[in-house]
Amino acid sequence: MLCYNPRPQRFGERSGMSHARTTASNTPSSEASASQRSAAPEPVVGDGFENPVLAFSRLVALQRTAGNQVVQRMLRGAGATPVLRGRSPAVQRHDGPTVLSPEGEDKGKAKAAEKTPEAKKMEEVRAILDKSPVGKAALAILEKYKVPVDLKYPGPGSVYQPPAPGKIKILTTKTAEQAAFTLVHEANHAEASNQSKTADISKLGRAEYVKGMLDEETTSTVNAILSKTGMSAADQKGVKSAPLLQARYEKAKKAALDAKKSAEEAEKAAWQSIRDAFTDGTLVTSNTKEAYDVYYGKAWDKVHKPPAKEAL
Repeated sequence: MLCYNPRPQRFGERSGMSHARTTASNTPSSEASASQRSAAPEPVVGDGFENPVLAFSRLVALQRTAGNQVVQRMLRGAGATPVLRGRSPAVQRHDGPTVLSPEGEDKGKAKAAEKTPEAKKMEEVRAILDKSPVGKAALAILEKYKVPVDLKYPGPGSVYQPPAPGKIKILTTKTAEQAAFTLVHEANHAEASNQSKTADISKLGRAEYVKGMLDEETTSTVNAILSKTGMSAADQKGVKSAPLLQARYEKAKKAALDAKKSAEEAEKAAWQSIRDAFTDGTLVTSNTKEAYDVYYGKAWDKVHKPPAKEAL
């Protein structure tokens, strides 16, 4: 059951290249005897890739044993990417493919990137609401006011939790279709709260406050119905679930049209039919199981002690 809670609650790569290059130095020329050859110079690795550069201390040692001409020829040939003998190739490690992971597979990251059941469900919800203007408008409200949606709410019921921007909590047992229509309902509460249009329990009289909240509940419920009826005929057939009180709304609308009422008058009659459901026992709150006028009246009473003797 949909329920609006009037009271504030406690506040919630780099590229795939491996850069596996063989580091190297030039082999001393034949002018230097084998006994004069020094150990291969150590490479100095730059940031992100390997660029062999002779270390200064090695250059000095090599110059002393092989001579200046040999060293100069080695430096001039450094850009030819010579092969280093006697050493295994160094591998620069990146997030992408490496010698150990030629296809770039990273099971740990792949698992972390998997979408949660709630994320997948939210994608389904969005796909459903994108099928109608009212559904798209509800999604736009969430984006505009940055209202988060919790699809794992244990209940009871589904709620919009103020203060603004607030949070929408949808019962975890609802299917994606049911959650979509509930989201539209709660999005109206979120918009009213963020625009400061929700009845102010601290400033309004009891009757005015109760009326304001019942009107908001009615419009929220009607919006959910319109998010379904506003779909194309084909899309409606593809969505098996129906919003709360859709049949009642359509019956009242048809009756008005059959009575030769205008389209606008028929819409108003259908809206009033839903409004009556909140006070005639058709709908009760999910948390206290009371009719909505009783529920909101008691909420007002708790804020204004002693309660004012004002008729609803």
